Amino acid sequence: MKFTVFTPTYNRASLIHRVYDSLMMQSIRDFEWIVIDDGSNDNTSELIESYKKEADFKIKYLYQENKGKVSAINSALEIADGFFFLVFDSDDWCVDDALERIYSEWLSIPDTHKASYAAVSCLKIYADGSVVGEDYNRMPKMGASYIDRFNNRIKGDKWECIITDIHKKYKYDLSQNERYMAPEYSWLGIGCKYKTLFINEPLSIIEYQTDGISRNNIKHRANNAKSTVKFYERAHLVSRGLINKVKVKVNLSRFYLHDLKVMKSFYISTFLFPIAVALYLNDLKKIKR
Repeated sequence: MKFTVFTPTYNRASLIHRVYDSLMMQSIRDFEWIVIDDGSNDNTSELIESYKKEADFKIKYLYQENKGKVSAINSALEIADGFFFLVFDSDDWCVDDALERIYSEWLSIPDTHKASYAAVSCLKIYADGSVVGEDYNRMPKMGASYIDRFNNRIKGDKWECIITDIHKKYKYDLSQNERYMAPEYSWLGIGCKYKTLFINEPLSIIEYQTDGISRNNIKHRANNAKSTVKFYERAHLVSRGLINKVKVKVNLSRFYLHDLKVMKSFYISTFLFPIAVALYLNDLKKIKR
């Protein structure tokens, strides 16, 4: 099987049809769809059962108590049977040949180089056609990794399709009693050993919801400070260039302040620490709104 398409969902019964409709229109059919319901109290379960009766692809549905997106990703990886693992958020769409385009680009990598690659990444656009963040004009199509993308500070969400067996080795180390961790945590780990094929083409269409993770990112990071610190500790190890190193050091101190129990001996200059404190105080204001 070429793909495992995975959708984590929480009370998105009114929107998840976007994913299903997109999958029904795909030009290739060699995929499965895993849906992990992260504690919904709407009619998501009944809706997925109705999809199972009419879909020509396998659908796996699991319900869990609310544990957050990355926990759901870890769970989905355990039951994924596809060669590729693709997270397809419950309020998004994709173009009708998205899976075919991803697989075609993967096949374009010379066989002698494939073992050094773990993922294919493409652009996301809004419904009006504008690119989320920026495009991949500053990234080479081949020969680079997610660490290079991180250090180039490419803006905006992108769509990552990762080899399942490799992704299973780089799961999310979510701290106990926490529900959020930056998705880049896993990607940076993968990037230490593997390259990514960067496609400068939009295949995913998104719409951020007012109650979604993207629009409430500061709150999620601050309320899950231990896991956020783990991400910035990993980012610190792979950061290149003065700007990146400074940003990571400041953010490490900033999120140490959100949970002093995770504070470690970490050098930050007297010049940078006030910036971290200012960001921390601004976070508190945003969280209270």
